[in-house]
Amino acid sequence: MSTSYPFVSEQKLSDKLVSGSFLDNFKTAFKKITLRKCLLKLHLYISLWLGTLLVIAGVTGSLLVYEHTLDKWLNPDMMSVAVGERWLPIADLVAIANRVSPISEPPSHLQMPEDPSEALIVRYQAAAMPGHKGHNHHFHEVMVNPYTGQVLGDRDRNDALMTFILRLHFSLLAGDFGKLVMGITSLLTLVLTVTGIYLWWPKLGKIKQAFLIKRNASSTRFNFDLHKTTGIYTAIVMLAVAFSGVYFNLPQLFKPAVNFFSPLEDMPRGIKSTANGGTVIQPEIVKANIQAAYPGIQIQRIFLPVGENGSYMVSARQSDELRSKGSTSFWVDQYDGAILAVRDPKKFNAGNAFINLQLPLHNGEILGTPGRIAVLVAGFAPLVMMVTGLIHWLKKRKANRARRAGLKAAAI
Repeated sequence: MSTSYPFVSEQKLSDKLVSGSFLDNFKTAFKKITLRKCLLKLHLYISLWLGTLLVIAGVTGSLLVYEHTLDKWLNPDMMSVAVGERWLPIADLVAIANRVSPISEPPSHLQMPEDPSEALIVRYQAAAMPGHKGHNHHFHEVMVNPYTGQVLGDRDRNDALMTFILRLHFSLLAGDFGKLVMGITSLLTLVLTVTGIYLWWPKLGKIKQAFLIKRNASSTRFNFDLHKTTGIYTAIVMLAVAFSGVYFNLPQLFKPAVNFFSPLEDMPRGIKSTANGGTVIQPEIVKANIQAAYPGIQIQRIFLPVGENGSYMVSARQSDELRSKGSTSFWVDQYDGAILAVRDPKKFNAGNAFINLQLPLHNGEILGTPGRIAVLVAGFAPLVMMVTGLIHWLKKRKANRARRAGLKAAAI
């Protein structure tokens, strides 16, 4: 965060009073403008205007790194189960969920447990919220113990604390307008980080000191050192998170740019089963057919067929995928279990592969556990830098005002 006033010399007021030539003083001040001074101002104004938004995005982003783990920890009675010998038939579990669901329509999909100690989540698509546009992500959830069939609880997904944090992170709880604001914030965070690196960059003989906080320093020096070291140690992570944040909030800008270099392939649509009047197969058969074709694959969601021509749609994760939320998708005939289509991330072209990397880049899982921890820690960096930067700026501002008042008094 900037702490200087580069566009106007501190001698400006007294020079004007003494020399009497405003134009000459303006020319002198203009000649003193340098790239560093311009970037200091840019860094300052972005920080002052977007500081609160950056703090909100950072802290909520840190919590979302372990979204599922926190949700399970906050709701153990609904999310956790004692491991049994084997599951009841999925169709029976869905029928049990249907009896307690306040939604009259059939379920949309099943969220499969990530490990044997978790509940099966049956999700029902709820009515869109007022003013909602695009795909409806609003669901009512019923949690069922897959070993006993006991209903552990149900909730509107939007009422969950982690969903609230996600919406705050993504759109400030303000819909499309909030999404746009956070997208612009991501763009300006890129500028803020790059200018910060430039302003931090030390001379050759002072590289070591630039990475350290000076011992036994004054409070002012400690505050400044804490600001710059926090910024430089988290800079790479901040660049990655901000860049991917542009994709999530401003896809209308991001995707055309990627498409220019490598045409993006859309998700397959309208893949239908061959209606033959037969019996719809059970989800267990769908799982078994996919796992036979792709040994070791983790089934994550099973979307149930809609209508006599609908097909099962299954999202899954192959063992070597970077994303914990897998990108592999299958479409399965609801009557004979044949795999009708596969979307395999290993076969993505360059553009789709690049888009597919944005989530693991954003939450750090591109580097596994160390990457997640790095994003978790970096999420609190904007809070530290906003506080330290604001303190430094206010102190500098107060000192400059006192100096100008002294120059004015001396000139008079």
